[in-house]
Amino acid sequence: MVAKRKVESKKQLDKILKSHKSILIFDMAGLPSSQLHEIRNTLKEKEVYSYIAKRRVLEKAIADAKLNLKVDGVKQPAVIYSNKGIFDVAKLLNQVKTKRKAKAGEVAPEDITLPAGPTPAQAGPAISIFKTFLIQTMIKDGKISIREPKTVCKKGEKVPEGLISLLNMLSITPIEMFISPKVGAYENVFYTPDVFSIDEAFVKGQVMAASGKVMWLTYGIGYPTKQNANLLLAKGWRNAKTLGIKTGMPSKDIMNDLIRVAHSGAKKLEK
Repeated sequence: MVAKRKVESKKQLDKILKSHKSILIFDMAGLPSSQLHEIRNTLKEKEVYSYIAKRRVLEKAIADAKLNLKVDGVKQPAVIYSNKGIFDVAKLLNQVKTKRKAKAGEVAPEDITLPAGPTPAQAGPAISIFKTFLIQTMIKDGKISIREPKTVCKKGEKVPEGLISLLNMLSITPIEMFISPKVGAYENVFYTPDVFSIDEAFVKGQVMAASGKVMWLTYGIGYPTKQNANLLLAKGWRNAKTLGIKTGMPSKDIMNDLIRVAHSGAKKLEK
């Protein structure tokens, strides 16, 4: 017999998948509950919501909703849902960030630098930990104070085990975290994670550049569009004016030009 909790979860997922345009799946494996709670509350203020589900229950709900979504490789799935555009949601997810404690052996995504100033560490044996990482210190009001900023782990390096106790002692959480969608669907159109990582400014620039090239191409071959109509009219007017001047055909619009040409010809005859 299926557990009541799973039945209720399936009903909730059915409702979510049916009534929201943007559906994204992310893997919450390794994301501490406190940070997850913080992110969820922030997203809720932006009308973007989340729901944690068992993988098999989620797969069943997706199949019943006939959504083109795959959850392969997602260990602990959670659903992000909203009626905002899927790229707006993905952009929000990248902006909502939090930090967690470092783990021994993991690669530092950025430099880990201890700021100068007082620390909560009491003067005493703890000084030896600071000396291990060549951190210049002094005692102030009975506590250890760092003389100047010190980078203790560079980007791309593995965080040494001995550093973890120092970071925890100083309440430093250097690892930045945000929700990275694994897959997504908008009105049943499937999106992969590489699409969400496309730089918005770059795409806009490419579109603008392509648009400009198309406009000048249509202008060059004389194909009228809404964008090049004024340019083509101006070009047509210039060509008509030049033709009128060359043939000497009198017209109100080019009369001054014809007089100037005639005057110039007369001057040449005088010579």
